[in-house]
Amino acid sequence: MSIFGGNANNATGVNNIPAPASDDDKNVPPPDAATRIADFVREDPIALYTFDSRVIRDEAGWQSKDNITELCRRRRDGSQSCVKVAAESKALFKMMQTLGFYCALPALPTETHMECRMIPRSS
Repeated sequence: MSIFGGNANNATGVNNIPAPASDDDKNVPPPDAATRIADFVREDPIALYTFDSRVIRDEAGWQSKDNITELCRRRRDGSQSCVKVAAESKALFKMMQTLGFYCALPALPTETHMECRMIPRSS
């Protein structure tokens, strides 16, 4: 008998934590957005990529009905180019991980964008 009132040798029912559910069907960008993201990243995979979850508004200040996120690429020479994709930031985060990037918040607490860097792969 254990100090908790049960049989110490009988572990049945202990830690019956179910396996995590798959998120394969969640947070996935639409196929055309996934292709656009992959093509944009393929142009310069070693660049620093950033995106923010801020709401994208049109010229009149209206929020888009589509979930649009701006993915930007910052090169070593300081130049930057961006593309708008029809995907939420969660889907963009997942897509960047799928493409081999590590994404995290920057070290400064006042900055809210995500920074993504290619993870070097051993051959």
